[in-house]
Amino acid sequence: MTDVTKICITATAETALKKLKKAEIGVYDCKKDGASFIFSVKDKDVKKVFAIFAKPCYNISVTGESRKTRFFTQALNRIGLIIGAFIFVAAAFISNMFVFRITVTGSGSYLSSEVKRIIYESGVKEFSYFSGFDSPAATGKILALPQVTFCNIEKRGSILHVDVQVDEEHNGSVRKASLTSDVDGVVRKITAICGTACVSAGDFVKRGDELISAYTVVGEERKESIAVGYAHIECDGKYEYFAQAESDESLKEAYAAALMTSDEILSRSHTVSPAEGGVIYLIEFTYLHKLNINME
Repeated sequence: MTDVTKICITATAETALKKLKKAEIGVYDCKKDGASFIFSVKDKDVKKVFAIFAKPCYNISVTGESRKTRFFTQALNRIGLIIGAFIFVAAAFISNMFVFRITVTGSGSYLSSEVKRIIYESGVKEFSYFSGFDSPAATGKILALPQVTFCNIEKRGSILHVDVQVDEEHNGSVRKASLTSDVDGVVRKITAICGTACVSAGDFVKRGDELISAYTVVGEERKESIAVGYAHIECDGKYEYFAQAESDESLKEAYAAALMTSDEILSRSHTVSPAEGGVIYLIEFTYLHKLNINME
């Protein structure tokens, strides 16, 4: 596009995209760069953008001005050329109304299943009208995926091209496996950013059970993906602590030792029994075990 201006703003991508969507301003070539969010808008919307982010906290500037080129057409004398041009324009118009194919390219193409799921949720699928597509919302959600630093959604003819780039330094650290439980307990919270949650809050799980599977459903088709998310599991635990004598100080030490072996303690109780040379504190407790995958 030759009629767009590149703008840099100190703000999160989510905040900026929400404000731009509310103002019904189209956004192109979105990119995160540290604390800055870089994007392009059409020339006619530049003043609106600066008005939206007029507050001093948004450090906004133009980083690239557009080049406008005007093309002039000549009248065609031959009826055949006129008919041919009319057919071409009509075909292009119809093509621009529909999306027949969605492609995901770039170093983040391995996220294709999740990207397409987001595109579908944002209002467009293959062989559907393009007019209902919410491009800013889709861009924001794709930028929120793990290691994604750049996303550009562009429709060329009947094909919707989605260019997704990821942080190459951390790309190799992405785990392709599913998130599995390493304890027995009750699920208190499960959040699947990518992939599919296999359990719900309140479910009892055992060690080795899958919590978030590395697949997603795109339309009605199941496709391989990556698992990204986290789970909180409530577990029961026991801990024995030997002390030379029963005392308040010994009890504090017993509780402190139990705390060091577990995650967040939710409840606890104790019993004391005699032992050779002292006493044994039996600490029984419930705790919240937290685990995640591809969230580093």
